[in-house]
Amino acid sequence: MANGPASYLSVGSGGVPVLLLHGFAGDRLSWQFNLSALAAGRRAVAVDFPGHGASTLDVGAGHVRDFAPWLRDVLDALEIPVAHLVGHSMGGYVGRELALLAPDRVASLTLIASAGLGTPFDLDFLRHVTALRDVADGVACAERLFATPSPLIPRIGEVLHAQCRDPQRQRALRTIIETSFALNAGGGSPVDWSGISAPVQALWGREDRVIPMPTPDRLPPGAPFHIFDHVGHVPHTEAAGPVTAVIRQFLTTCDEAAGALSNPT
Repeated sequence: MANGPASYLSVGSGGVPVLLLHGFAGDRLSWQFNLSALAAGRRAVAVDFPGHGASTLDVGAGHVRDFAPWLRDVLDALEIPVAHLVGHSMGGYVGRELALLAPDRVASLTLIASAGLGTPFDLDFLRHVTALRDVADGVACAERLFATPSPLIPRIGEVLHAQCRDPQRQRALRTIIETSFALNAGGGSPVDWSGISAPVQALWGREDRVIPMPTPDRLPPGAPFHIFDHVGHVPHTEAAGPVTAVIRQFLTTCDEAAGALSNPT
């Protein structure tokens, strides 16, 4: 099981907080284009997972599901009794596991290009991200995350390459891949959503080349499914404005519904 300290960014106050969960090989700065807008009227927290950013490099056996109790401990440390979860890729996987583990701690779940739905994904890409030869190789990987050219790609490529130069981090990331992802790259049965009571929505880029769009049967019945044209695997970066607006509206709707249930007329 993952153990050790967490690194995070916290912005804003009030309301039901929103916890932002990055994808594999990302970090809390993945949310830099969303954080301030999501913090309008509520606290927004972006956390680094084990093996990522400045958090602990102890990923245990590498089971992504084991990040859920670690994340619950983070919520306890931050004195957050309940939060909206917004998870990108691997972060969506962890968010779903937390919603199963501690349903009373999760107000809603937003999945952005989420892993863990039993859909096929590009395992070779994940492995490549941990074995980059040089910065140019990192830039090539970053390009695959986007559907269209972006001025952000060179910097992301540099960051991806830099983390590969740290042997400890490289081992942690490879452990996660081989334990949690390698056996399921071809897909599997649809997940069972019966244990999750929180409202769920999904957001996806139509041109995602890492985790292609799932069929609706992979999501809870009736869950909103927002598809963004000309967008790849990082919708919250490539289409930050529209994606953030959709998330904010969903959080507000969930808060209003919860308030109506707790204060029936």
